[in-house]
Amino acid sequence: MQIRLTVVDPQGASPRRGGAATRDVLVTAPAGTELAAVAPALASAVTGESGAGRDGGGGTSVALYAGTDRLDPRRHTLGEPPLVDGAVLSLGAPAAPEPHPELDDAPTQLHVVAGPDAGGVHLLHGGRITVGRSADADVPLDDPDVSRLHCAVTVTAEGRVSVADLDSTNGTTLDGARVTDRPLRFPAGGLLRLGESALRVTPSAGPGARVRSVPDGEGCVRVPLGEDPDACPWDTPEKTPAATAPDGPTGHAYGTAGRIGAERVERAAVPEQGRAPRIESRAPDHLTGGYREHDTHAGHRPDDAHPDEPATRKGTPLRGTEMPRRRGIGAWARKLTGGRDEHLPAEEAPYAEAAPVALPDAFRRPETWPDPAALLLTALGPGPRLWERGPGHHEALAVRLGTADRTVPDGSALPAVPVTAALREAGALGLAGPRPRLAGLARAVLAQLAALHSPDLLEIVLISADRARPVEERAAEWSWLGWLPHVRPGHGQDCRLLLAYDREQAAARTGELLRRVESHSDPASFRHGPDGHPGPYTVVVVDGDPGGSALREDVARLAVSGPRAGVHVVCLAETVPASPASPLMETYEAACSVTPTFRECGAVALLSGDVATALRLMRVAPTGPVGPGTLAAVDAVSPAWAERFARALAPLRPDAPDEDRHTRVAVPLPLSARLLDELGLARATPASLMARWADAADDSESLGGRARAVLGAGPRGPVTADLVTDGPHLLVEGPPGSGRTELLRAVVASLAAAERPDRLGMVLIDGRDGVGTAAGAGEGLRSCTDIPHVTTHLIANDPVRMREFAQSLSAELKRRAELVGLTDFAHWHTAHEVSGRMVAQRGPGGRGPGNGDLEAPPSSTLRLRPGAARQQTEAAPPLPRLVVVVDDLDALVSPALGSPGRPAAGSVVRALEAVAREGERLGVHLVTATGTGGRTAETEPARRATLRVTLDAPSGGRGTSPAERGAEGEPAPGRGVLAYPDGRVTGVQGGRVTGRIPRTATQRPTVLPLDWQRMGDPPTRRPVRELGNGPTDLALLASAVERAARQVSAGQVPSLL
Repeated sequence: MQIRLTVVDPQGASPRRGGAATRDVLVTAPAGTELAAVAPALASAVTGESGAGRDGGGGTSVALYAGTDRLDPRRHTLGEPPLVDGAVLSLGAPAAPEPHPELDDAPTQLHVVAGPDAGGVHLLHGGRITVGRSADADVPLDDPDVSRLHCAVTVTAEGRVSVADLDSTNGTTLDGARVTDRPLRFPAGGLLRLGESALRVTPSAGPGARVRSVPDGEGCVRVPLGEDPDACPWDTPEKTPAATAPDGPTGHAYGTAGRIGAERVERAAVPEQGRAPRIESRAPDHLTGGYREHDTHAGHRPDDAHPDEPATRKGTPLRGTEMPRRRGIGAWARKLTGGRDEHLPAEEAPYAEAAPVALPDAFRRPETWPDPAALLLTALGPGPRLWERGPGHHEALAVRLGTADRTVPDGSALPAVPVTAALREAGALGLAGPRPRLAGLARAVLAQLAALHSPDLLEIVLISADRARPVEERAAEWSWLGWLPHVRPGHGQDCRLLLAYDREQAAARTGELLRRVESHSDPASFRHGPDGHPGPYTVVVVDGDPGGSALREDVARLAVSGPRAGVHVVCLAETVPASPASPLMETYEAACSVTPTFRECGAVALLSGDVATALRLMRVAPTGPVGPGTLAAVDAVSPAWAERFARALAPLRPDAPDEDRHTRVAVPLPLSARLLDELGLARATPASLMARWADAADDSESLGGRARAVLGAGPRGPVTADLVTDGPHLLVEGPPGSGRTELLRAVVASLAAAERPDRLGMVLIDGRDGVGTAAGAGEGLRSCTDIPHVTTHLIANDPVRMREFAQSLSAELKRRAELVGLTDFAHWHTAHEVSGRMVAQRGPGGRGPGNGDLEAPPSSTLRLRPGAARQQTEAAPPLPRLVVVVDDLDALVSPALGSPGRPAAGSVVRALEAVAREGERLGVHLVTATGTGGRTAETEPARRATLRVTLDAPSGGRGTSPAERGAEGEPAPGRGVLAYPDGRVTGVQGGRVTGRIPRTATQRPTVLPLDWQRMGDPPTRRPVRELGNGPTDLALLASAVERAARQVSAGQVPSLL
């Protein structure tokens, strides 16, 4: 278990001792470790002192606080809350109060929903609070257009809220009405505008706004994903009047968040270039334009539709509220409260006679594009909107960049309409402007992506290798990003985090992504627009010039070709803001010169204005930006906001079933693989096996028993060969030393882990007659005989036993043919499942072949449970699946001269050929291993094998074990390709199952400083040493299978010998 913590020393840094006021550390410890085991090291990391820290003594004397609560070193466990990933601990004294304590304490909240310093959530407990640009304000805003003390919000003892202007320079408006020095009622949901910022009063959602979360004991908290993350439950069939777009041409996309009421989202219409875009009458909640005409840039979808027809990009089904039908929001609020004159004398108590405004349910519905304050509450909760966007969601990878005012047809104003850009349409997005504002906008964009898309669906990669800025400055600016679970490598990348602060790390990240793009090189596999790549996705943040011509070309290639593989680039370029002194085209060219990848972006947002609080969103054609674009007020967040947001998400992980996981991306094959890890049974327990067996019983595609074998690791996770759906037979080919026998052992072990021993039996045949008889001859398949599923093991060294086996196998095939009749194995089990739901009649009690007594003969003894014997007999299915595993079929087809089994080898081969011909219909499968070429290719088992594994020749490494070869950088035996019957081919590194369990004596708790600059380097791996006298993985699995079989009272398939 590894968790990342931050230790804070309230006494500040100590230069004399070499300490620091704050230190990020990486704690490595086994699950269940007490805090006392690492408390002295945590104190030492921040104070610079050796030993236990300033208190002296052992770990129990070190005072550590989580917030204001002191942690008991003996009772608090690493990996359990509050000691989870991203936690902040204070040494020696309680930490300063969090900016967002328990959110339910205050009935009313003030949210900063838009602007250059958006995202703030302030609890209104009562009294007067001031809002302004000054640090002395109760709610400080980093907005140059806001006065030092701009306005005051007052909450009465009854909970009513009012606002008054404090003689500000640029004035204050509330729902379009000007606010003076006299208090104006501030209704819940009303929009307060000051400068470029927007604030809203919101009632507290309470504990019901949180979703259930469960700690996993290893530093993470599991959060269940919704049943259908693509569903939009707020959709309603109501209609709404049309809305008009702003005057003048617009760029890539713009849209409205919901307001009052609930409307159904339809498609937006996009006009020809040069005309002012308008909004379809059925699309009030999705004022979205897009690239629809004369567009050939990569990542854009051309559309020949008429400009008046709906565009192909759909909006998110309703998460907002309907627009006012006749008047603006302010007029609607005045009508709802029954008053016209909103300005009231300050000395009066105007609210005594009026109850609080009861807003309609539709008003409380969330917006399509949540504001930064809503994102923060979603992360802190966690809230129900966490990771709500799946790959089929209409707004997947759509981000909000700012807001703009719009109008409805009757002329009423619709303020703070979100301006959005869709990465799946644009392909790549460019952001340019002065560094402070640019960083705030980038933080807001990435926070949206992280909050609305799960780490299983989206990964975020940072490339910040521009040497024009010091690496310490770049690492400090992006340190918040490292806490997000989305930057953890989930697809086999060779790094601790998906970060790159130097050119070596940048080359590694781009190389990993280009390999994925190459795996999707077929142009037919890429469909532009919202119906394109189904995920998972990768957003690559390119901050500045990556450096070097090769890196520039690779990043540009990712921007152009990456979208077909789900890879989208967000490019940042530091420039002066667009203004009359620096027109749009000059600013765009300056951004392209700073960051060459900027020219490959399909949409760009240029910060503009004297103080860079506005932006221009423009689409880009191959010839450059098209039109002046859409003007909006920028949405940006502060570094402190981003840090709080990222730490809240740090321990969260999606708790979704395996079948709900998104398709994994292709990665290089590992040098070696452990089968238990590929099976997900690193801790093989009877409980985990019984859960798998219970799942197999409900598998409608594997009637009569599941026969699913995990062969090892592949480019997209475990490689599985299903003998039922892809079979019926499997052939493993390879030269001597290629790992054929070990792969067969892996097949036997994984088959046993997938199904109960009374529903699946296995017969093992070692074709070499010297197996297990002489020193150094090898164990063959004998090591698998401890698995309860194995009923028969035959070594080809006794002709009498071999003939008996051949006769028994042939007799078993005949018995199954008689039972199945003219149907097949699956139909026979289907019929018996149907008949099993009916009341069975008592059968005749005769004796005969295959007919045992259902009950004991009549006697004078009173039978209290006459049906017990019948139930016990019926517990085991009469026709389980059977898998025959043959190692070295060549030795049976062409036995060596003088081999003891040579006289009977032909009879065994004929029985195996019968299995190859009739096995599919009778539920009998054949898994064989042979050498390359030879007479075996002409036999029935080879010709009828539908699944084929071709293993590579062994490498010439000096290592004797797979672990040693992996340490030398050479693949272990078992590497090859698996060919499916439909023509698919995938690489596989066979899973090793006879290796001994790794040593665990070195798993002592450690605490190491966290160096964000080096997190993109390959992790240092110590060679895994196996216990020389410990049990093998196969022995551990066999023991767990045996115990699980006893607990479920599973019988055993009868032996053939």
